[in-house]
Amino acid sequence: MSKMLAEISRIVNEDISNRVTQYDVLYESITNAIHANATEIVCKLKGFDATIKDGESISEIYKRKVDCITISDNGDGLNDANYNSFCKYRSDFKKTLGCKGVGRFVFLKIYENAEFVSCIAELNEKRHFKFNVEFDTDDIIIDSLPVEKSSTEVTLSYLTKQYYDIGKGTDRRIELNLTEIRTKIQTHLLPILFFYKKKGNNIVIRLIDESNEEIAEEITKDDIPDFITKSFTILDKDNSMHTFNLNYRIEKVNGRLFAYYCANNRTVCEFSDKDFDISLPYGYSGFLLLESDYLSVRANNERNDFDIFPKKTDMFATISWEMINSQLKKEISEIVKDGIVDSKIINIEKLEEIQNERPYLMNYLDEEDIDIAGFVDKKQIIDKAKKKFDQAKESLLSSVGKTDYSVEELQDAIEITQNELVSYIYDRAQVLQRLKILSDKKEKVESIIHNLFMEQRTHDKYFSVGKNNLWLIDDRFTTYTYAASEKRIKEILQEIGENDEDIEIPSDRPDLALFFSHNPEITQRLKSVLIEIKPFDFKSKSDRKKFAGVQQLVDYVQAFKSKENVEEIYAYLITDVDEKLAERLVNDDYRPLFSTEQPIYHRFYSTLGISIYVIGVKTLIEDALARNKVFLDIIKKQNRISKMFSKADSFA
Repeated sequence: MSKMLAEISRIVNEDISNRVTQYDVLYESITNAIHANATEIVCKLKGFDATIKDGESISEIYKRKVDCITISDNGDGLNDANYNSFCKYRSDFKKTLGCKGVGRFVFLKIYENAEFVSCIAELNEKRHFKFNVEFDTDDIIIDSLPVEKSSTEVTLSYLTKQYYDIGKGTDRRIELNLTEIRTKIQTHLLPILFFYKKKGNNIVIRLIDESNEEIAEEITKDDIPDFITKSFTILDKDNSMHTFNLNYRIEKVNGRLFAYYCANNRTVCEFSDKDFDISLPYGYSGFLLLESDYLSVRANNERNDFDIFPKKTDMFATISWEMINSQLKKEISEIVKDGIVDSKIINIEKLEEIQNERPYLMNYLDEEDIDIAGFVDKKQIIDKAKKKFDQAKESLLSSVGKTDYSVEELQDAIEITQNELVSYIYDRAQVLQRLKILSDKKEKVESIIHNLFMEQRTHDKYFSVGKNNLWLIDDRFTTYTYAASEKRIKEILQEIGENDEDIEIPSDRPDLALFFSHNPEITQRLKSVLIEIKPFDFKSKSDRKKFAGVQQLVDYVQAFKSKENVEEIYAYLITDVDEKLAERLVNDDYRPLFSTEQPIYHRFYSTLGISIYVIGVKTLIEDALARNKVFLDIIKKQNRISKMFSKADSFA
């Protein structure tokens, strides 16, 4: 009895991945036929109605799925050498073709039974056996009869419970869609079909729906494109050189890009599976197939992944995906420059998008990403740059406390702090953009603006606010890191007779925020900023009442100046300023100051030593946008991408 008998079940359960599908069965069967020198391969697929699961529509029943598969070919057949190899686990036979000696066990992951019938012309024999978990290598029927042409037929039947179990609602069968199945087979086997086409082998693969044999799809040599091969080398961690071959074809035909890592003349996984998401612009299509002996020996048994680490290396995986993709991007960069006329413009446009969205990351983009930016997923580029930026910050923080720094460390610290500032300016731009959208939609944004200055419902007397958003008013106030609590503000207002009970209209209740230049318990040279936000929709009020609200702010300022021992105070009233209110302000010695939207109205009360500014919400936002834009423009001109663009333009 076969030694294999005791091992098959364990091999199938432990060595074959649960992720394999009927597609893997088709790939393996067709590849075996090609390796047996077959030139005509026929795949007959039998399907029944799909079962309906909970939540699926009735229309699902009409999506027929694959049950039985029969593959026939005109190859060498299971002669003695082929059968002996079949009966040996991990046979070295045909190892030079990339065979691992385990592919047939994929059949038993999906099907309970694989029945082989093979006719061998050189022996005038017909051989018949069943391959299952109880397979006995001696259990083969051999009939002597005239055979004109060698052939092999494999019939796969009875799906395993793991793959199809109506009782448990398990149904992993593929849809019987010949067009889709043809596309997947052609894509997966493209390297091996290309390899055999170059040798002059004219292979035809025919797919047939058994319920109607007139419905068929074919793959012929005309469907297999010709490729250009570009070779490059990568030095591994042990200083050994490995050669990689990139087979590519770029066409000016609208479609998609198929990009695969390959092993043993088969596609294994897409570039995107290994953090390299690449595409071509509209109007182009193509193939990128990367192969190497390094990849071939590290493909897993199912040939759907590799034993290669994302970043680290060890004695078995001496090159990481990061190392492979870094060099691969450089090679593809040269290919797209030659094959796509507008590649430079496409690159610049993508880099400008990133610069506009994340200017503080521009100095942390990988060089290889810059060269191919227009063809790589933007999020992927940004995520990598952000990771480098965060690592640089962590490195800087870990060196705090050193007594001596090198020039390089000092330069790194300067660059990081500069980019932290850029990040801060970028965050400001995002805040302003959101405020502008809300304001343009005429939405109520009083509470949003208040919370930007200071969170409402605070109860301590004073508290540190850390970073504030007073830059919305003026950048000189960004260092004002202490604020009075809502409770403290209320106490002072009550002392001047301002009570909620006296207010007829709820929206007239003072909405104040008070900031200090330093800890207000240290009164020496204490400065302050007082902000009051009045409802922006004043249509129900007369201009006289609106102006009275402005006058009321003077009382508040005096009270806070006195109670908090403030040496210098600036007060800002944020509201809507219509023509009538503007006229009253001017008549009361308020001077209109230049701004990008409407004027800001300012008056200095010399006897009181206070400055009051009246500013509309749109003006507040537009002025802040203008100031922020100055910073952003400087930043954009200084980063290395802008310098690269200007240098490129000078040579144009």
